[in-house]
Amino acid sequence: MALILRPADVKDAPILTDILHRSKASWGYPEDKMAKFREHWRIPEELIRSQHMTVVEDDGVAVAFSGLEPKDDTTLLVDYLFVAPEAQGRGIGDLLLARAEDHARDNNLNRLYLESDHNAGPFYERRGFLTIATRSSEMSPGKDIPLMEKVLKPSVHRLASIDISITDEHWAFETENKAEIAAYFEEAKKRIGLLWNGRTLKLTSFSFENGQFSGRCAETSYAAFLAWRDWGAPDLSARNLFGSAILRSGDGAILYGVMSKKTATGGLIFPPGGNLDLQDITADGRVDVIGAIFRALEEETGLTRKDVTLGEVLVAFDGPRISISQVLDIDRPACELRESILRFSDQTEEQELADMRIIRSSKDLEDQAILPFARAVARELLD
Repeated sequence: MALILRPADVKDAPILTDILHRSKASWGYPEDKMAKFREHWRIPEELIRSQHMTVVEDDGVAVAFSGLEPKDDTTLLVDYLFVAPEAQGRGIGDLLLARAEDHARDNNLNRLYLESDHNAGPFYERRGFLTIATRSSEMSPGKDIPLMEKVLKPSVHRLASIDISITDEHWAFETENKAEIAAYFEEAKKRIGLLWNGRTLKLTSFSFENGQFSGRCAETSYAAFLAWRDWGAPDLSARNLFGSAILRSGDGAILYGVMSKKTATGGLIFPPGGNLDLQDITADGRVDVIGAIFRALEEETGLTRKDVTLGEVLVAFDGPRISISQVLDIDRPACELRESILRFSDQTEEQELADMRIIRSSKDLEDQAILPFARAVARELLD
């Protein structure tokens, strides 16, 4: 079964302490040093309550964890990151670091900071961390512990061109976890009214440089995507690439949809848009993301190309999500536009929208139901 990421629970304290001790011992420290370490370093329930702590499970067994907390107004402290010896070498440390970056951006922080074991410094250096100071190691007298930072790149950029093609390769996550995905989807259907297992596209490789975004997408099932999403996006080889329609009203506001509880994203707030699917593949094997945006726009809001004026195109990197966002200017007041869209949605069979949120300033972005990429895009446009 695939790895699953989940929030830590207070009942995890003993197993996380065990992972901490065994992971530390895997560096080969003398037993007298490890005895003192085990005596003084544990994961108490109070720590689990106070930190943003993530557990990685392999076939239902915890094998790794991270603990994060804000250090200051710009910095996220990676206080713990430990992988059990039997799970090392599988990219789990990379996975936890990637999710730490996501958590930092979710909280408008742009820097990671950690104090590494002196043995682990090269691991973090290969992942973009720089040593900014050192202190003496109690576990290895005469050696230093590196104090390290990683400054995160901005998440929103202007796009000059898009070139995305289709690959006939299968998504390994789906093929390797077929039975578990099917079982998970059957359970999900009991909870989510508007859920069906169509075919969708997921980004399996990409590059972004000088405003040019290129990549390749593989065809997969929505069930595989849903499991991947809900299991904490444990496969770093894929991203959820999708298009977003950024509606900008005549009075300068941004409008985002509040999704109905009947959908797989119930209660979340983000721009009209959605997953790429087979309709978005052109005759020459390219993926028409802008076309997908207009398709979703009409389905969700009733607006068409003739109702809007094209603005800038942005790409927003949000951990496992990448949004290509087309800004659409509409010469109507935000309140009038909101009412029109909701009237349209109420007449549709799906009624996917519960509301439309009007965003005029950064204060309107404090609702944690707004997805991080949507928050970042709005800040870019409103600043």
